[in-house]
This record gives sequence, C-alpha cells and structure tokens, in this order.
Amino acid sequence: MESQVRAILQERSGLGEAVQGIGIHESLWLLGMTSLASVEVMLALEAAFDFEFPESRLRHATFATIFNIMRCIKELTESSVR
Repeated sequence: MESQVRAILQERSGLGEAVQGIGIHESLWLLGMTSLASVEVMLALEAAFDFEFPESRLRHATFATIFNIMRCIKELTESSVR
C-alpha cells in the first residue's frame, strides 16, 4: 500500500519525486502540499483503492502524513469488507 500511496502523492501532490525520500510521519503540508493538491490526491486514492472518503474523514489531519493516509485507507477498506 505504501508504494501506491507514494506513487499517487508523487504524481498528484505537487511534491514530485521528493515524496519518495520522506518519512511516513513527515508533514506533507509543511513540505508544500496545497489544499487543492490534496483534493487531487484524495480522488486518485479513491480510484486506486476503490472506496470513498466519507465527509467525516475530509480533514487536514487525514492528509497530513503518509502514515495518516495509509491508516485511513486501511480503516475504510477493512470496514467496507465486514
């Protein structure tokens, strides 16, 4: 999952190849991702992982780090299987 998330971030976040070298707990916002780019990331993640972010998850914190993104995807995709 991490490699897919990084690939999407590399393509859609505006951070480019720098995404490949950042830690999973580093702030994507502090590195320069914008709110508009986060929408692009969200849409690409939904398409790649075949789910939708509920409105309750459309928060700054959800897209703050690679770790937070992966945790959210895992929680949402596992809960939809039940």
